[in-house]
Amino acid sequence: MSLGDTGLLPDERLIWEGAPRRVPIVATSDLAVVPGLLFIGFLLYPAPRNPVSRIVYVVPAVILLLWIGQGIKRYLQARTSSFVVTDRRVVVRRKGADVLSRSLSDLGPPRLAEHAGGTGTITFDDGFSPGFLGGARNRDAGSALPELVGIEDARRVHDLIATARQGGR
Repeated sequence: MSLGDTGLLPDERLIWEGAPRRVPIVATSDLAVVPGLLFIGFLLYPAPRNPVSRIVYVVPAVILLLWIGQGIKRYLQARTSSFVVTDRRVVVRRKGADVLSRSLSDLGPPRLAEHAGGTGTITFDDGFSPGFLGGARNRDAGSALPELVGIEDARRVHDLIATARQGGR
């Protein structure tokens, strides 16, 4: 995404722009599903082999397929994303989707999950509960929180955002 696509506001200054370098397929919040699937599998394993009891095995299989599909969807979305951070807001843009722009003053402090090689993910909290399994989205579509996924030199970007938040207060 180029700077012209973002549309800076008057007196707004660009701090950083980039795109994901490392795109995770499995998020930390997804790992909560694995013990549940194992528990269901062990609970149902000794069930008799009649047609009615086989239906019970379909539920964990569907959950597993949805879990895999969610990872693939996250990967494809992150691959087509780009990010812009200004001294006043965070902008996330995906090809073929709307632009998500949130003011730094409306967001909570940035949280950094750093990975090997300096890449990482920066998330924000809006003061409400983070949603089911730590998701960054509430029920109403307008409340989506920006998430800078798989960015290079994430610690530096985190520090830039934290400094910009403090300067805007």
